[in-house]
Amino acid sequence: MSCLRLFTGLFRRFRSMVLRRPVRLAGQCALCGGCCRNILLMYEGKWLRRPGQYRAMLEHLPNYARFEHAGYDDYGFMIFTCNRLGEDNLCSDYEGRPPLCRNYPSESIYYQGGRLRRDCGYTFEAVTFRDAILRRLGRRPDFAQELGKELHRADNGRKKKEDGQP
Repeated sequence: MSCLRLFTGLFRRFRSMVLRRPVRLAGQCALCGGCCRNILLMYEGKWLRRPGQYRAMLEHLPNYARFEHAGYDDYGFMIFTCNRLGEDNLCSDYEGRPPLCRNYPSESIYYQGGRLRRDCGYTFEAVTFRDAILRRLGRRPDFAQELGKELHRADNGRKKKEDGQP
C-alpha cells in the first residue's frame, strides 16, 4: 500500500471518529462489471502477493476459486478477475456469490484510502471538517456549490444512460 493511500485512509478514519459521522455509501449498481475485474484479495489479514497464499486460501475458501489470477499491480499485489462475470456484465452465479461480492462496495475501501472506479454507480459521502464547522456556526454550505454538485450528479447519470448503462 502506498504511503499516500495509508495517510489518506488514516485521515479519513480520524475525521470520522472526531466528527462521529461515518462515511455513507450512496448510489446504486451501474452494472459495469468493473468490480469483478482487477480484484485484490485478502486472506488472514494480508493482501495476496504470491500464488502459494492463494492456494492456501482456496483450501479454506473453495468458493474463491472463481477468482482467477490476472497479473500483479504496481505494488506487487496479485490481481484477480472473476470467471463468473458474463458478457452482459452480470454474475452468472448471483445466488452463490461469496461475501466479498455480496458486501461490495464496503466502507473499508474508503477507510483504507481507496476509491471506487469512476464508472461505478456507488459513491462515498463523507462529512468534511469544513461542513462540520459551517454547520456549527449556523451557516449552510454555499447554495451555488451545492447546486453544482447536484448538476454534476445528474449529468453523470445522463451520460451513463446515453452510454447504455442503467
